[in-house]
Amino acid sequence: MNYRFLVIALSCLTFAATAQNSDVNAPISISAKSTFVDGVSKMSVYKEDVVITQAGLKINAQSLSIDASAGEGQEVFIATGNPATFTQLLDDGTSVTAAANEISYNVVSRTVTFNGEAQLAQETSVVKSERIEFDLINKQLIATADKSKGGRVTTVFQPEILKQQIQEQESEKN
Repeated sequence: MNYRFLVIALSCLTFAATAQNSDVNAPISISAKSTFVDGVSKMSVYKEDVVITQAGLKINAQSLSIDASAGEGQEVFIATGNPATFTQLLDDGTSVTAAANEISYNVVSRTVTFNGEAQLAQETSVVKSERIEFDLINKQLIATADKSKGGRVTTVFQPEILKQQIQEQESEKN
């Protein structure tokens, strides 16, 4: 069975634009209680307690599907959970955390989409919405609410003084 498509697809999972420089070349590890790989259709499915790690990146999910059928460089990754969680350490030492019912990454459009009760946090700022899409190329975030449920997008920014206090407390711990 040809696993080359899987290795290529997984190498695209990292947020290269914001990740630590070492993340891009670090090995990718996927663990799950069950794995199915179809080399003919170029589909992979990982189920139950899925953990994906690559250097400073970690995703926890109930399942992960990788569709590489469109060819090399056109993969689509979909992690699902209740919620699926995402954590990544950035070059500046801060981390980005996110949670949603579904986290998808489209290699062609270089977008990461958090669907279903989505939340994205960095330092003391948080965005909550039904859907959050991040464009890695243009570094743009679009959050949309579920209008049929009367939903809204909520963004919370903390004052700079609070950020400084939090950083000082973290420094004292180390």
